[in-house]
Amino acid sequence: MDRKGWVLVKLLLIITGALIFIYLITPRFQKSIYRMRDLTTQANLESIRVALLSYYKDKEEWPSSLSQLKPSYLKRIPNEFLSSVKGSSKISIAKKEADLVSQRGSLLTGWMYGNYNQEGELKYGHSVLPMSTTFSDGKGNTSSW
Repeated sequence: MDRKGWVLVKLLLIITGALIFIYLITPRFQKSIYRMRDLTTQANLESIRVALLSYYKDKEEWPSSLSQLKPSYLKRIPNEFLSSVKGSSKISIAKKEADLVSQRGSLLTGWMYGNYNQEGELKYGHSVLPMSTTFSDGKGNTSSW
């Protein structure tokens, strides 16, 4: 075989090796991205909850919307990143416990604010959860957050 043939074989082997390496590392990289999105969403959720408690401590009442937390308690409503890489800071308000449970789903974006305190419905009153009920990889459940 001439020299040009060996160069072509070496080049094909290098390209094949690189593709195999990329194939093997991609799932691990994707899992890291999903985990980072989940952790960022959890951290953002905690900052909203801290702002809610601070609001309540100062005013002795709960805000009717998360928008009332701006700018004194939060510069802006942080994004949730379960639904997409860009994230969403959209706010939906639940007026009763059944709404908080039924209006959340796996493909929804933003935050759900449970703004109610009716007798017998205290489980989720004045709580915040991501609209998405699943983690960014589609597995797990965010209801326990």
